[in-house]
Amino acid sequence: MRGFVLPFLLFVVLMSGPSVAVESAAPRVMLHDESTGSLLITKDENKPFAPANFAKLVTAAVVFEALQTGEVTDATLYPITEHAWRTGGAPARVTTMFAAVKSFVPVSDLLRGLVVDYANDAAIALAEGLTGSEAAFTERMNAYAARIGLKDSRFANPTGYPDPQAKTTLADMLALAAYVRTTYPDRYALYSQPDFLWNKINQTNKTRFVKELPGVDGMMLAFDEKDGFGALMSAKRGDRRITVVASGYTALADRDKDLKALVEGAFSEYGRFEIYPSGAEIGRVKVFGGNTPDVAVISAGGAPVHLTLPTGDRSKFRLTVVYNGPVPAPIVRGTPIARLEVRVDDRLYQSVPLEAAGDVERGEIRDRALDGFTEMFAGWWYKTIGSISIEDIVNLGALRGRHQG
Repeated sequence: MRGFVLPFLLFVVLMSGPSVAVESAAPRVMLHDESTGSLLITKDENKPFAPANFAKLVTAAVVFEALQTGEVTDATLYPITEHAWRTGGAPARVTTMFAAVKSFVPVSDLLRGLVVDYANDAAIALAEGLTGSEAAFTERMNAYAARIGLKDSRFANPTGYPDPQAKTTLADMLALAAYVRTTYPDRYALYSQPDFLWNKINQTNKTRFVKELPGVDGMMLAFDEKDGFGALMSAKRGDRRITVVASGYTALADRDKDLKALVEGAFSEYGRFEIYPSGAEIGRVKVFGGNTPDVAVISAGGAPVHLTLPTGDRSKFRLTVVYNGPVPAPIVRGTPIARLEVRVDDRLYQSVPLEAAGDVERGEIRDRALDGFTEMFAGWWYKTIGSISIEDIVNLGALRGRHQG
């Protein structure tokens, strides 16, 4: 059977005016609403750049996993070797938690140093303690990154020190942030700790937006000589959580100003809308060889469909039901067979999995033969499906958008 992507039902959602409510000055940026899956802004999300401090997010995640599986405990003591001290401590004149050389520090405190202070001595001590060496730990970092789906990242050390082989992308960092927050929720809370006292030195959280921007609860700021200033932050207000990741700013002030505008704009200029209520039929998908020519599709589990949309202008948003079809019978209710794509201009804004709303049995031999004949010679039904204009949608009362704040 020939398979291809078929736009089944096309319609336009709402109003008129500019389609982007918030702009960014960042060369690379993603602004994502975690509560709906809407990608509000994206620019060069797959362009590689040096990870710098973002590597420490993976270092921490590897240790989180080791704690979760029982490989180590919070109380496990790791030594501060001379290598960790000279390379990541005070002698190196880098960001450090000032752990004393040849001392032993609990894993829990090393993690605080890593997450709150961005401490390089903590990163190296954790790497050496867990695997014996930075090199072995780096292999583990890369294996972990690949396993959780970071497709375009390569890490060269646990600190993020410059290395020509190291690279990552905004898309990978956004995926990592969501994974860490949902997989290790108790450990994620470390990222919002306001300060950390060690060796009689109190250091405030280097992710200073935790204090400066309401709702921000992590994660990390970064800088690379070639790729500039960057940041990965997540913020929660009410029932909405947004995550912004950006890189490539040439000036610190530009980064800070832009990030504040993005976070504030995500909450003030966008709202959460219910587009389809629970169990609503979203479209009908053609069936091959079934006892019925098509089947209704609903969102996965019949859940309502929510989008994050600008509170003003939505003129360029389009919703399309897309599937590889026709879908062969039999079809069992609940089988994923399509998706609802939300696009603004040509950019994918959100994708919602759709499933069959009912069972479809195999048809009679005559029905299957007719479908096969049609598929082989014309596939005509793909071409005769029309679109519905916004006026039609409004007249039919099909717009069910409802702002939920």
